[in-house]
Amino acid sequence: MRRYLMQHGLLLVAFLFVLAGCSSPTLRSAGTQTNVTPAMWQITSDASDVYLFGSFHSLPSGIVWYGGPVADAFEASDELVVESVDSPEEARKALLLLESKALLPDGKTLDEYVDKETYTELMESADKLGLSRWRVSRSQPWFLSIMFAYEGMSKAGIHKEYGVDSLLEQTAARRRMKIIGLETASEALDTLASQPLKIQVRRLQEKLREEQSQVSSLASLFQAWAYGDEKGLARLMRKEMTNEEYQRVLVARNRRWLPRVEKHIVSSGKTMIVVGAAHLVGDQSLVAMLKSRGYEVNRIQ
Repeated sequence: MRRYLMQHGLLLVAFLFVLAGCSSPTLRSAGTQTNVTPAMWQITSDASDVYLFGSFHSLPSGIVWYGGPVADAFEASDELVVESVDSPEEARKALLLLESKALLPDGKTLDEYVDKETYTELMESADKLGLSRWRVSRSQPWFLSIMFAYEGMSKAGIHKEYGVDSLLEQTAARRRMKIIGLETASEALDTLASQPLKIQVRRLQEKLREEQSQVSSLASLFQAWAYGDEKGLARLMRKEMTNEEYQRVLVARNRRWLPRVEKHIVSSGKTMIVVGAAHLVGDQSLVAMLKSRGYEVNRIQ
């Protein structure tokens, strides 16, 4: 992992920063003259207008996506719906769940589950990213995959505070817009942590030994998102995930969210729904599920 993060990190930085500049993470800095056009859909009914916008959760500064139909939809909306918004009590529950699910059981360490070569690579990656060797050795593979991904992106200048969700939530809160979550943080965490340990280990080993870097794969995903390439994004997500991961992380959550989205469609008013772009593409996406239920869903960007 250390090798391919370092070799390919500059590739992603170069690609993204062709578009990026230096700015503070505010919605204003993501607006005016757009340099990307991610996909967005509108669902119309007698009572409401609902907008579905696909998010890229972490971005570098200067990616200008807030304009045109996206800005019009957000400015017209009465409420913002995102993947999860939690009360302090729910946040506390999620933290407790993370503490219980992120560590290996019974004081065990990763060297009991992976071969020596994999364990050495993990420790070297921990050193390079400034992570605690002890923490890494005690962590569940699903948690390590996320931790390494976020640390790698941070090193490449890609941050959550510049992400679509973060900027829209920040602005909605300031404007006192109603903000609603489709799930709790605990539900989301449980989805990630519920895979059998053997599958988690196998997936982590596969990721460590991939020839193409995790970071350069992110560049391809970003490009598909940035230019609204539905088919390309769907194809890349299927390539990046095992079928079990795809069904668990995307499809099962889409099914769980579907009735919650429908409540906004049958209610009066205007609602902007923002979820990870991968949830909106492909034949088992939220968009496809809504169409199968008879709703008129039109792409407007």
